[in-house]
Amino acid sequence: MEKDAKEKPGQRKDGTGDKDWQGGVGDNVNRSNKQPKAHIATFRGIPLKLHQSLKTIADDLGISPGELARYFLEKGLEQMDAGEEDIAPSFVPGGYTLYPQEKQNTASRTRRKGSKKSQQPRSYYGVPREVVRAVLEKSQSMGVTQGELARYLFERGIARFKAGELVLEPVPAQQIATLYPEDLGKA
Repeated sequence: MEKDAKEKPGQRKDGTGDKDWQGGVGDNVNRSNKQPKAHIATFRGIPLKLHQSLKTIADDLGISPGELARYFLEKGLEQMDAGEEDIAPSFVPGGYTLYPQEKQNTASRTRRKGSKKSQQPRSYYGVPREVVRAVLEKSQSMGVTQGELARYLFERGIARFKAGELVLEPVPAQQIATLYPEDLGKA
């Protein structure tokens, strides 16, 4: 190639195109063989006790906390869409909330120093992006935060489970139990 000739997109100085390139050290040649990233849902405002309750119930059922979180989120959203779950956010200075009593209590208290463990984000592995997106859309339409809605759905799911209204029957799958056996063959 001459110095004056401009390179075309996808054309290298040696005259070969991107299609001819075999890859080198550090190049990701097998992009299709990459493992898909695990779905991770992260919510702010999930109290530590609630998080631990989810983990305890999941351990008792022999499933992952992420699967239990997914189940409670999906069931709660289904019930909201069907009109079985009536959620009325309350207005407080600064916006709407599902927990107005907590907002009033924290507003009247002076900010104290100490552990912020209860305010840390909580992550749940295995919750599909579609479910997280649905929680976000529903929370935005209600005017509350995504974390508040997730917290509410987790609390309602745990309460229904403990009351016997919600029966969870995990299906054993290759040494583990799951609430979603149809997802086992997907990669």
